[in-house]
Amino acid sequence: MKNILSALFVAIASVAFASDSFNPWEQITTPALGRQEIFGGYNAGCLQGAHAPQETGIGYQYIKLSRNKFWGHSSAHSYVADLGKTLRPSGISLLVADVSMPRGGPFTWDHASHQVGLDIDIEYLQDPRSLSRPLTVQERERLPKYYLADTDANDIISANWDEKYVTMLRAAAADQRTQMIFVHPSIKRKICQNSQNRKPWLAKIQPWWDHHEHFHVRLKCPSDGSSPNCKPKPEPTDIGCDGAELAWWFSDEWRQMYEARKKWRQDNPNPVPGALPALPQQCQTILGEPR
Repeated sequence: MKNILSALFVAIASVAFASDSFNPWEQITTPALGRQEIFGGYNAGCLQGAHAPQETGIGYQYIKLSRNKFWGHSSAHSYVADLGKTLRPSGISLLVADVSMPRGGPFTWDHASHQVGLDIDIEYLQDPRSLSRPLTVQERERLPKYYLADTDANDIISANWDEKYVTMLRAAAADQRTQMIFVHPSIKRKICQNSQNRKPWLAKIQPWWDHHEHFHVRLKCPSDGSSPNCKPKPEPTDIGCDGAELAWWFSDEWRQMYEARKKWRQDNPNPVPGALPALPQQCQTILGEPR
Protein backbone atom coordinates (compact mmCIF):
# COMPACT_ATOMS: atom_id res chain seq x y z
CA MET A 1 0.00 0.00 0.00
CA LYS A 2 2.92 2.37 0.61
CA ASN A 3 3.91 2.11 -3.06
CA ILE A 4 0.33 2.81 -4.14
CA LEU A 5 0.21 5.92 -1.98
CA SER A 6 3.47 7.08 -3.55
CA ALA A 7 2.01 6.50 -6.99
CA LEU A 8 -1.05 8.55 -6.06
CA PHE A 9 1.13 11.54 -5.16
CA VAL A 10 2.80 11.27 -8.58
CA ALA A 11 -0.57 11.10 -10.33
CA ILE A 12 -2.00 14.03 -8.38
CA ALA A 13 1.06 16.17 -9.11
CA SER A 14 0.89 15.41 -12.82
CA VAL A 15 -2.78 16.36 -12.96
CA ALA A 16 -2.15 19.58 -11.08
CA PHE A 17 0.06 20.83 -13.91
CA ALA A 18 -1.99 19.41 -16.76
CA SER A 19 -4.03 21.61 -19.04
CA ASP A 20 -7.72 21.00 -19.65
CA SER A 21 -8.13 17.51 -21.00
CA PHE A 22 -10.58 16.08 -23.46
CA ASN A 23 -11.54 13.41 -20.96
CA PRO A 24 -12.50 14.47 -17.41
CA TRP A 25 -12.42 10.89 -16.15
CA GLU A 26 -8.66 10.83 -16.69
CA GLN A 27 -8.26 13.88 -14.44
CA ILE A 28 -9.72 12.08 -11.41
CA THR A 29 -7.11 10.79 -8.94
CA THR A 30 -9.28 9.45 -6.11
CA PRO A 31 -12.31 7.13 -5.95
CA ALA A 32 -15.86 8.29 -5.33
CA LEU A 33 -16.96 7.80 -1.74
CA GLY A 34 -19.92 5.65 -0.85
CA ARG A 35 -21.03 2.06 -1.09
CA GLN A 36 -19.24 0.06 -3.74
CA GLU A 37 -21.48 -0.14 -6.81
CA ILE A 38 -21.14 -0.56 -10.56
CA PHE A 39 -23.24 1.43 -13.00
CA GLY A 40 -23.41 0.41 -16.65
CA GLY A 41 -21.32 -2.03 -18.62
CA TYR A 42 -17.74 -2.85 -19.46
CA ASN A 43 -17.56 -0.37 -22.36
CA ALA A 44 -19.81 2.36 -20.95
CA GLY A 45 -19.93 2.61 -17.19
CA CYS A 46 -18.38 3.77 -13.94
CA LEU A 47 -17.64 2.63 -10.41
CA GLN A 48 -18.46 4.09 -7.02
CA GLY A 49 -16.36 3.10 -4.02
CA ALA A 50 -13.51 1.59 -6.02
CA HIS A 51 -10.86 -0.33 -4.07
CA ALA A 52 -7.09 -0.11 -4.36
CA PRO A 53 -5.37 -3.51 -4.23
CA GLN A 54 -2.80 -4.90 -1.90
CA GLU A 55 0.08 -4.24 -4.30
CA THR A 56 1.97 -7.48 -3.55
CA GLY A 57 0.65 -10.85 -2.49
CA ILE A 58 1.26 -14.56 -2.88
CA GLY A 59 1.92 -15.13 -6.58
CA TYR A 60 1.14 -11.63 -7.83
CA GLN A 61 2.36 -8.04 -7.97
CA TYR A 62 0.68 -4.95 -9.40
CA ILE A 63 2.90 -2.97 -11.77
CA LYS A 64 3.10 0.52 -13.30
CA LEU A 65 1.51 2.01 -10.21
CA SER A 66 2.13 5.58 -11.38
CA ARG A 67 -0.54 5.11 -14.05
CA ASN A 68 -3.12 5.11 -11.23
CA LYS A 69 -5.16 2.52 -13.12
CA PHE A 70 -5.11 -0.21 -10.51
CA TRP A 71 -8.50 0.71 -9.01
CA GLY A 72 -11.23 -1.88 -9.26
CA HIS A 73 -14.20 -3.63 -7.79
CA SER A 74 -13.19 -5.66 -4.75
CA SER A 75 -14.08 -8.84 -6.62
CA ALA A 76 -11.34 -8.07 -9.16
CA HIS A 77 -8.66 -7.80 -6.50
CA SER A 78 -9.94 -10.93 -4.73
CA TYR A 79 -9.79 -12.74 -8.04
CA VAL A 80 -6.15 -11.71 -8.57
CA ALA A 81 -5.22 -12.82 -5.04
CA ASP A 82 -6.89 -16.21 -5.52
CA LEU A 83 -5.33 -16.73 -8.94
CA GLY A 84 -1.90 -15.88 -7.57
CA LYS A 85 -2.25 -18.47 -4.84
CA THR A 86 -3.38 -21.06 -7.37
CA LEU A 87 -0.47 -20.49 -9.74
CA ARG A 88 2.39 -19.84 -7.31
CA PRO A 89 3.09 -23.59 -6.76
CA SER A 90 3.65 -23.83 -10.54
CA GLY A 91 6.44 -21.24 -10.32
CA ILE A 92 4.30 -18.47 -11.80
CA SER A 93 4.11 -14.90 -10.52
CA LEU A 94 1.42 -12.67 -12.02
CA LEU A 95 2.29 -9.12 -13.04
CA VAL A 96 -0.99 -7.20 -12.99
CA ALA A 97 -1.31 -4.01 -15.02
CA ASP A 98 -4.45 -1.95 -15.70
CA VAL A 99 -7.80 -2.56 -14.04
CA SER A 100 -9.69 0.76 -14.02
CA MET A 101 -9.32 4.42 -13.19
CA PRO A 102 -10.32 5.65 -9.70
CA ARG A 103 -13.97 6.10 -10.65
CA GLY A 104 -13.98 3.86 -13.67
CA GLY A 105 -15.27 5.58 -16.77
CA PRO A 106 -13.94 5.74 -20.33
CA PHE A 107 -10.33 6.09 -21.43
CA THR A 108 -9.33 8.36 -24.29
CA TRP A 109 -6.92 5.87 -25.87
CA ASP A 110 -5.74 3.01 -23.68
CA HIS A 111 -8.86 0.87 -23.49
CA ALA A 112 -12.38 0.63 -24.86
CA SER A 113 -13.46 -1.27 -21.77
CA HIS A 114 -11.93 -1.34 -18.25
CA GLN A 115 -14.68 1.06 -17.16
CA VAL A 116 -16.33 -0.68 -14.20
CA GLY A 117 -13.44 -2.31 -12.32
CA LEU A 118 -14.02 -5.83 -13.66
CA ASP A 119 -11.44 -5.94 -16.48
CA ILE A 120 -7.90 -6.99 -15.53
CA ASP A 121 -4.78 -6.97 -17.71
CA ILE A 122 -2.16 -9.57 -16.72
CA GLU A 123 1.23 -9.56 -18.43
CA TYR A 124 2.71 -12.67 -20.00
CA LEU A 125 6.12 -11.53 -18.76
CA GLN A 126 7.56 -13.68 -16.00
CA ASP A 127 10.16 -11.71 -14.03
CA PRO A 128 12.22 -14.13 -11.91
CA ARG A 129 12.78 -11.42 -9.29
CA SER A 130 9.05 -11.36 -8.55
CA LEU A 131 9.18 -15.00 -7.47
CA SER A 132 11.54 -14.20 -4.61
CA ARG A 133 10.77 -10.64 -3.49
CA PRO A 134 8.54 -7.62 -4.01
CA LEU A 135 9.70 -5.51 -6.93
CA THR A 136 10.60 -1.91 -6.15
CA VAL A 137 8.48 0.95 -7.45
CA GLN A 138 11.12 1.68 -10.08
CA GLU A 139 11.32 -1.96 -11.18
CA ARG A 140 7.56 -2.13 -11.57
CA GLU A 141 7.66 0.92 -13.83
CA ARG A 142 10.49 -0.30 -16.08
CA LEU A 143 9.49 -3.85 -16.87
CA PRO A 144 9.96 -4.79 -20.54
CA LYS A 145 7.23 -6.09 -22.77
CA TYR A 146 7.27 -9.81 -23.47
CA TYR A 147 5.48 -10.81 -26.65
CA LEU A 148 3.98 -14.24 -27.23
CA ALA A 149 2.76 -13.38 -30.73
CA ASP A 150 3.99 -11.42 -33.74
CA THR A 151 1.11 -9.23 -34.87
CA ASP A 152 2.44 -8.75 -38.42
CA ALA A 153 3.00 -12.48 -38.92
CA ASN A 154 -0.22 -13.22 -37.01
CA ASP A 155 1.47 -16.16 -35.37
CA ILE A 156 3.06 -17.34 -32.15
CA ILE A 157 6.69 -16.41 -31.45
CA SER A 158 7.90 -19.97 -30.96
CA ALA A 159 11.00 -18.98 -28.99
CA ASN A 160 8.82 -17.27 -26.38
CA TRP A 161 6.12 -19.90 -26.06
CA ASP A 162 5.90 -22.13 -23.00
CA GLU A 163 3.19 -24.42 -21.69
CA LYS A 164 3.09 -22.35 -18.50
CA TYR A 165 0.98 -19.84 -20.43
CA VAL A 166 -1.64 -22.52 -20.97
CA THR A 167 -1.49 -23.18 -17.24
CA MET A 168 -2.05 -19.48 -16.53
CA LEU A 169 -4.96 -19.15 -18.94
CA ARG A 170 -6.59 -22.41 -17.86
CA ALA A 171 -6.56 -21.37 -14.20
CA ALA A 172 -7.81 -17.87 -15.05
CA ALA A 173 -10.66 -19.20 -17.19
CA ALA A 174 -11.69 -22.02 -14.87
CA ASP A 175 -12.67 -19.56 -12.14
CA GLN A 176 -16.46 -19.22 -12.03
CA ARG A 177 -16.12 -15.44 -11.71
CA THR A 178 -14.56 -15.19 -15.17
CA GLN A 179 -16.85 -14.11 -18.01
CA MET A 180 -14.22 -14.28 -20.77
CA ILE A 181 -10.52 -13.71 -21.49
CA PHE A 182 -9.17 -11.88 -24.54
CA VAL A 183 -5.96 -13.15 -26.17
CA HIS A 184 -4.21 -12.74 -29.51
CA PRO A 185 -5.87 -15.07 -32.07
CA SER A 186 -2.69 -17.08 -32.61
CA ILE A 187 -2.62 -17.89 -28.89
CA LYS A 188 -6.13 -19.31 -29.05
CA ARG A 189 -5.15 -21.33 -32.13
CA LYS A 190 -2.00 -22.62 -30.42
CA ILE A 191 -3.95 -23.83 -27.40
CA CYS A 192 -6.54 -25.49 -29.66
CA GLN A 193 -3.84 -27.53 -31.39
CA ASN A 194 -3.54 -29.72 -28.29
CA SER A 195 -6.71 -31.84 -28.12
CA GLN A 196 -6.32 -32.18 -24.34
CA ASN A 197 -7.05 -28.45 -24.02
CA ARG A 198 -10.42 -28.72 -25.72
CA LYS A 199 -12.40 -28.48 -22.51
CA PRO A 200 -15.20 -26.09 -21.43
CA TRP A 201 -12.72 -23.56 -20.00
CA LEU A 202 -11.36 -22.91 -23.48
CA ALA A 203 -14.70 -21.38 -24.53
CA LYS A 204 -13.84 -18.38 -22.36
CA ILE A 205 -10.57 -17.80 -24.25
CA GLN A 206 -11.60 -15.37 -26.98
CA PRO A 207 -9.47 -14.07 -29.90
CA TRP A 208 -9.16 -10.31 -30.24
CA TRP A 209 -6.93 -7.62 -31.71
CA ASP A 210 -3.50 -7.20 -30.12
CA HIS A 211 -3.32 -8.88 -26.66
CA HIS A 212 0.02 -10.35 -27.67
CA GLU A 213 1.88 -9.22 -24.52
CA HIS A 214 -0.92 -9.59 -21.97
CA PHE A 215 -4.23 -11.36 -21.50
CA HIS A 216 -7.36 -9.47 -20.53
CA VAL A 217 -9.61 -11.08 -17.93
CA ARG A 218 -13.20 -9.88 -17.81
CA LEU A 219 -15.18 -10.82 -14.72
CA LYS A 220 -18.93 -11.27 -14.46
CA CYS A 221 -21.09 -8.70 -12.70
CA PRO A 222 -20.99 -9.26 -8.92
CA SER A 223 -23.33 -12.06 -7.88
CA ASP A 224 -24.09 -10.64 -4.43
CA GLY A 225 -26.75 -8.19 -5.62
CA SER A 226 -24.65 -5.15 -4.70
CA SER A 227 -24.64 -3.77 -8.25
CA PRO A 228 -28.09 -4.22 -9.79
CA ASN A 229 -27.22 -1.63 -12.45
CA CYS A 230 -24.21 -3.59 -13.72
CA LYS A 231 -24.93 -4.71 -17.27
CA PRO A 232 -23.83 -8.33 -17.79
CA LYS A 233 -22.82 -10.05 -21.00
CA PRO A 234 -23.40 -13.72 -21.85
CA GLU A 235 -20.62 -16.17 -21.13
CA PRO A 236 -19.22 -17.92 -24.24
CA THR A 237 -20.06 -21.63 -24.40
CA ASP A 238 -18.55 -22.72 -27.73
CA ILE A 239 -14.99 -24.02 -27.34
CA GLY A 240 -14.42 -22.32 -30.69
CA CYS A 241 -11.48 -24.23 -32.11
CA ASP A 242 -13.03 -25.38 -35.36
CA GLY A 243 -15.60 -22.72 -36.14
CA ALA A 244 -15.76 -19.83 -38.57
CA GLU A 245 -15.01 -17.21 -35.90
CA LEU A 246 -11.47 -18.39 -35.16
CA ALA A 247 -10.84 -19.15 -38.84
CA TRP A 248 -11.74 -15.54 -39.74
CA TRP A 249 -8.74 -14.25 -37.81
CA PHE A 250 -6.48 -16.04 -40.30
CA SER A 251 -8.43 -15.19 -43.45
CA ASP A 252 -7.68 -12.86 -46.36
CA GLU A 253 -10.45 -10.58 -45.11
CA TRP A 254 -8.75 -10.26 -41.73
CA ARG A 255 -5.41 -9.53 -43.40
CA GLN A 256 -6.95 -6.74 -45.47
CA MET A 257 -8.50 -5.21 -42.38
CA TYR A 258 -5.25 -5.54 -40.42
CA GLU A 259 -3.22 -3.81 -43.13
CA ALA A 260 -5.82 -1.05 -43.40
CA ARG A 261 -5.73 -0.47 -39.63
CA LYS A 262 -1.93 -0.44 -39.68
CA LYS A 263 -1.80 2.06 -42.54
CA TRP A 264 -4.34 4.32 -40.86
CA ARG A 265 -2.21 4.43 -37.71
CA GLN A 266 0.89 5.26 -39.74
CA ASP A 267 -0.95 8.01 -41.61
CA ASN A 268 -2.52 9.43 -38.45
CA PRO A 269 0.20 9.65 -35.77
CA ASN A 270 -1.83 12.24 -33.83
CA PRO A 271 -5.46 11.28 -34.31
CA VAL A 272 -8.32 13.31 -32.86
CA PRO A 273 -10.05 11.48 -30.00
CA GLY A 274 -13.53 10.20 -30.68
CA ALA A 275 -16.56 11.04 -28.58
CA LEU A 276 -16.90 9.45 -25.17
CA PRO A 277 -19.63 6.81 -24.85
CA ALA A 278 -23.00 7.70 -23.36
CA LEU A 279 -22.88 6.72 -19.68
CA PRO A 280 -25.58 5.97 -17.12
CA GLN A 281 -26.94 9.05 -15.39
CA GLN A 282 -25.40 8.00 -12.07
CA CYS A 283 -21.94 8.34 -13.61
CA GLN A 284 -22.32 12.11 -13.92
CA THR A 285 -22.94 12.29 -10.18
CA ILE A 286 -19.88 10.12 -9.50
CA LEU A 287 -17.75 12.24 -11.83
CA GLY A 288 -18.87 15.44 -10.12
CA GLU A 289 -18.18 14.36 -6.54
CA PRO A 290 -15.39 16.22 -4.69
CA ARG A 291 -11.86 15.12 -5.57
